[in-house]
Amino acid sequence: MNNCNREFSPCFVGIDLAFAKKKYLPIVICTWEQGCLFPYPLRNLGILPPRGKGNVATLNNELVKKFAKATRLYIKAVCVQLKLQPMCIGIDAPSAPRDPELRRRLAELALDRAGISCFATPSEKQFDAICDKVNKHLEEGGDESHLPHANQLWMLVGFAVFKELQKLAPCIEVFPQATARALGVGQIHKSQPGAVDEQLNAAAKYTGWLPGQSNAYGLSEIAWGDRHDQLDAYLSAWVASLEEDKRKAFGDPSGDAIWIPKIKRDNSMHSTVVMRKTTSFVNSKPLSIQRKVKASKLLCPGCGKKEFKQWPLGWDGHAAFKCEGLSAVGPEERKNEFRRKYLGK
Repeated sequence: MNNCNREFSPCFVGIDLAFAKKKYLPIVICTWEQGCLFPYPLRNLGILPPRGKGNVATLNNELVKKFAKATRLYIKAVCVQLKLQPMCIGIDAPSAPRDPELRRRLAELALDRAGISCFATPSEKQFDAICDKVNKHLEEGGDESHLPHANQLWMLVGFAVFKELQKLAPCIEVFPQATARALGVGQIHKSQPGAVDEQLNAAAKYTGWLPGQSNAYGLSEIAWGDRHDQLDAYLSAWVASLEEDKRKAFGDPSGDAIWIPKIKRDNSMHSTVVMRKTTSFVNSKPLSIQRKVKASKLLCPGCGKKEFKQWPLGWDGHAAFKCEGLSAVGPEERKNEFRRKYLGK
């Protein structure tokens, strides 16, 4: 579908990459119409995206390739049914292992300088060692819920998805959290009440789309996953829909970059948000939110007591021994529960 078909309208795809067991992949497909970036209600089409197989399956190269191919076929089937032509695909995942000569990717170093936390992408050699470590863990009877490097294994799926989807359209790496920070609303974790709606409202100033106002359907109809997954997929599609001069790159645009929208108020990443009041819509009911927070700080979404100076740095130690909002017993179990509930991994 790379070649432009005049009978098909241009569209843009956003993917919040996930590979959790039995979880449908959150994918959003949008088109610009009269200055508004409309997502299609894909859940109403009767076509299902692929389901994840879990972290252990990331070690199975054939399963990962099959998942990536199923992702391409899903997007293609949707686009054929809706008469759409993918022009660009934004994927919330790294496209390739880190250059072994670098301690961190250039994109990740740029995020570090902006005070935006992200997981480090291993090099190819490091991934080989990680896979060996995971296999040894399993061979020794280790539990799947305690896999080492669980916060990096999903990247292997991202590499395969990038490679496969390049057959449909150009693909770029995006990071919805960095987009939210650029909008000035990324300080509160999306698991917190009202946070998803606040981010969607902020993006609507640029995309023109807001559930409950722009059309009859809502966020839950545009993709699979939790509301924060649906939001992240929509934000990913938004970045993909922008011309390069309307995007900002963290890192090297020629090959190691994470892209976000260019927002005039770039200093919002370091600004203070004081008593911001927004109105959003949940099940067609307005939700008023008032907060006073510093842009670089966040209270723990589990216990609401621990103040992180730079979220999510330090979450693991807090989760393992101190967070009162967890029910699991044992440091690793508690970290896994925290990761699943509040980090979306």
